[in-house]
Amino acid sequence: MIHPKIRKFILIQLIVSLVFAVGCEIGWGSEAAISGGLGGSIAAVASLAYAIRASLVKGKTAQEWVHAQYAGERFKFMTTVILMVVVARVYSSLHWLEFLLGYMATLTVYFTALLWEK
Repeated sequence: MIHPKIRKFILIQLIVSLVFAVGCEIGWGSEAAISGGLGGSIAAVASLAYAIRASLVKGKTAQEWVHAQYAGERFKFMTTVILMVVVARVYSSLHWLEFLLGYMATLTVYFTALLWEK
């Protein structure tokens, strides 16, 4: 259902999230690592939500494909907001700086993905 390149992209996002969390563990401790990992994981889960929703194209025309991409972006945005609110409410020891930096670090995969293949 999800293209192999997109699965690779999401896997790399999860790896970046894990590496960031390990760096937080080394530098600031376990609560910072959990916060950073949660932030990065939210970005990866939101990418997965986009991929699933955008792949549900109901037709074959360009307009239908574009509508599927827009729907995927809306779904990704809603997923991101909901997960961030849930984490903020549930995890009382959240380190906001590490959380947001983990999220942003994982988003850098979008920029590097352009360099993977020509």
